[in-house]
Amino acid sequence: MKRIFKYLLIITALVAGGLVYTACSDMEKEYEGSLVEYPDITIDDFTPKSGRPGQAVTITGTNFGEFSDAAKIYFNGVMAAEFVSYTDNQMVVRVPNDAGTGIISVSVWTHTHDFAEDFTFVPGAKINGITPEEGAVGSQVTITGESFGTDASAVTILFGGGVEAQIVSITDNEIVVTVPEGGIRGAVTMEVGPQILTGPIFSYPFVGLNYQFNGADSEGWLSTHNSTSVVSGGAMNVTFDPNQFSGTSKRRADFQLAGGVELHAGLFPIIAIKLNKPANGNFILDTNLGRYKNGSNNWDGILQGDIYYYDIRNTFGSGATLSQTEPTTLTTFQWKIADITSPETGYSVDWVQSFESLDALNEYVALPEGKYVFEFDDPNTFDWTASHNSTVVIEGGKLKVSFDPAQFEGTNKRRADLYNVILGKFPYPDGAAKESWICTPEYPIMAFKITFKESGLAKPEAGNMKLDPYTGSNNSYKTDFMSQNVIYYDVSDKYTARTELNVWQLKIADITSAETGYEVDWIRTFKTTAELQAFLGL
Repeated sequence: MKRIFKYLLIITALVAGGLVYTACSDMEKEYEGSLVEYPDITIDDFTPKSGRPGQAVTITGTNFGEFSDAAKIYFNGVMAAEFVSYTDNQMVVRVPNDAGTGIISVSVWTHTHDFAEDFTFVPGAKINGITPEEGAVGSQVTITGESFGTDASAVTILFGGGVEAQIVSITDNEIVVTVPEGGIRGAVTMEVGPQILTGPIFSYPFVGLNYQFNGADSEGWLSTHNSTSVVSGGAMNVTFDPNQFSGTSKRRADFQLAGGVELHAGLFPIIAIKLNKPANGNFILDTNLGRYKNGSNNWDGILQGDIYYYDIRNTFGSGATLSQTEPTTLTTFQWKIADITSPETGYSVDWVQSFESLDALNEYVALPEGKYVFEFDDPNTFDWTASHNSTVVIEGGKLKVSFDPAQFEGTNKRRADLYNVILGKFPYPDGAAKESWICTPEYPIMAFKITFKESGLAKPEAGNMKLDPYTGSNNSYKTDFMSQNVIYYDVSDKYTARTELNVWQLKIADITSAETGYEVDWIRTFKTTAELQAFLGL
């Protein structure tokens, strides 16, 4: 019995040893499965046989597959970077910029074939310069460079604004064109076959308004109706006649350019004025041809709350228009600033200018990142609104918010958060996507000029306000300028680097006092508290 048990142990050990040995041997064996093999490709032809950089070249053949990332096409050793299209038997690629005359090599997966016939590379065109860089409509401009070719039908010259110029003459290194009507200041663009080249900036002679008030000179501007004016602090400051404040008198002081002005509605159609317009009254662009669009307060848009712009290609008076091909002299040019019933004692004009386009104006007035200016002069433009079923209107230069009447029932508390963006939407929740609010360390002061109805205070008598998502507690706003109805936050402790926020709002909630809403005059960011104080004139 002992002997049988001994044999069983030996057999068990041998079997186990065999299994272990077999397992180790299997792991050491090489993989003998079949490798993936891709069918060899064939290449039949390519067209065209020559071309410039960017030229689309069609290559035909078989077994290219459907996956363009598996293919590499070389023109004289330089790999093409762009496929226009790709199928199993045809691919279209663009000639790379640095190619040369030589063979086209086609590689797909592990297979490579070369065409026997060379592709002839035509050196790309190059712009060296334009002369002159400024000129009137109808004058000639010479464009110098290389490899233009001599076929005018293969070349297109575009001036600023995408206006095509007529080619007068062409050689391989020089093109003469006529300055087109309707263009604007901008880069001259050349299309040579598939190539698109950007050349130097060409400018039309400036015809229009350019007044900055940086010195002490009014530069021909004056104010009317017994008002007084002085140029200081980079603005022309106008003060209404004190006698206009007696009784039921309304204030008036037109802003007028003595001697008129010459404008060009074709080249510089946008005129803009930056001023702190009185809240209540009429603001009229007026000329000897009549009022702009024959009305009052009908500017075409407002930027940053105090920049009013007009497109003078529109009509004046009963339908007069300015020439878009020649300058127009207006013997009367002024803004009537009249019928003022709001309490302002005057106004200030920072500048008056003409621009080639609205884009040029936007570029000129673009604010640095993190700097925000919101004023509420345009009843149709909402950059901020309020939540919780409140009623919001813009009138009299203010954003006016009224609480939902249902919030006054029973023990309800009032709430209407003032917001710029919530979860990337405006208005929230069903509005369009909106860019994030950007906080930067350069502009950490967030200020609101706000007045609650009934009380006239800059805060609710009983309730909470909190800047969100800033982590401060309820009612942690700064109160230095409460007498001016201005509250502000210093967020420099929270946003020490550029930060994009898809929520930015002033929560106004838990109100149990009698206010029925609030009004906002402006919302701005500042570099420092001192800058805010200077803005308030304190």
